[in-house]
Amino acid sequence: MRSLVVGVVALVVLAAVPRAEAECAQDADRLRSHLEEAATGVRRWNTGWAIAFGGAAVLQATLAVTETKPFGTFDQDYKETMYVGAAKATIGAASRLVLPLRVSIPTPSADRCVELAALRDALATIARKERRTFWLTHLGGFALNVSGALLLWHRRSFKVGAISFLMSFPVGPLSAYTMPRRSWHLYRREAPTWSVGVGLGESAATLNLVGQL
Repeated sequence: MRSLVVGVVALVVLAAVPRAEAECAQDADRLRSHLEEAATGVRRWNTGWAIAFGGAAVLQATLAVTETKPFGTFDQDYKETMYVGAAKATIGAASRLVLPLRVSIPTPSADRCVELAALRDALATIARKERRTFWLTHLGGFALNVSGALLLWHRRSFKVGAISFLMSFPVGPLSAYTMPRRSWHLYRREAPTWSVGVGLGESAATLNLVGQL
């Protein structure tokens, strides 16, 4: 009887192994495809915004140096506004070049379940980076624009500082909301979830932790 039970268990295990490997392969292929698309997306976002910020810096510095104002009369208020704008745009371009958002894709493995674990780790990593970059772009852009506005208020007037802030502030949120965030969203959907329950008996209390791995 014991040998029969052992045999049945062995057959169940042997049947489950190929099924588990097939599921690992399917999930691994799906995550690898996602990460490859994410890598292309963040590379384009980094490059696009680095070019946009760099172009804005050059344009504003050129207008200030050549004392050119496309509409209206060039004055000191406009000149210093352009210099401050060029400085802010330069910092924006440097942030995309020095601290770019990157996706690391693990190398393929013969063991698809091992590969799947590595791909899940890579997804968690880029999800954290996207979340951190999203909020830092908001906060950093706000702080940078406030600093520029305060400098112009000190050197010129409150009106000049306020105009500079209103012109530049939308760029931060625009940069953040054009950033690829699919990995962040996917990780939130597929991350393990946990719940805690408490049971009270006549003589004891129990604590239950239920989760999905």
